[in-house]
Amino acid sequence: MTSQKKIFEELIKKDNKLEVILDAKKKCPFLKTRQIDEELLFFELSQSIVGQQISAKAAEAIWGRIVDSSKKENSFIKAMAKSNLRWARSQGLSQRKYEYIKSIAKSILTSKLSLEAIENLSNTEAIEFLSSIKGIGPWTAEMFLMFAYRRLDVFSIGDIALRRAISEVYKIDDSDHNKMLKISENWKPYRSVVCWYLWEYLGV
Repeated sequence: MTSQKKIFEELIKKDNKLEVILDAKKKCPFLKTRQIDEELLFFELSQSIVGQQISAKAAEAIWGRIVDSSKKENSFIKAMAKSNLRWARSQGLSQRKYEYIKSIAKSILTSKLSLEAIENLSNTEAIEFLSSIKGIGPWTAEMFLMFAYRRLDVFSIGDIALRRAISEVYKIDDSDHNKMLKISENWKPYRSVVCWYLWEYLGV
């Protein structure tokens, strides 16, 4: 895998504004060796679902409670499959998100769904596949590809924090999606990496 130093050099050469956010003291997790197995992938996907449409701080608190509460189980997938709504609500999870996560867990356990199968799909195909699962939209699919699969060239225009960070760094309106997408083209093939440093820059 290309070193972080080389990636930084390549990115800054294409877009010198990235010097502001690319902090060599912080190591991007997407550049670490990844581990692909159904249990881990489900864990990461569940975390992305929990984080839908709420603040990072609230998502972190709810997710922390869910993880702590399920630690006694050997399998997170099995724990979620046999969980009940009363338990989910006591962790702060909405009924809708709970139903999504439980349904996905059951589908994996009955071999109706395999998250490992995404390994052989392109980013576009993977997002399309994931978006066909109830409860998963483009943002959740993009976060999953970044954080679980550690794919290096994913960009999420639907992420509010990313738009805010780009707006600050490039001094453009955060509603100008077309301009943001055009700017992100300069970051290929490391758009995920830039996204992570933009989040860090913003402190989310």
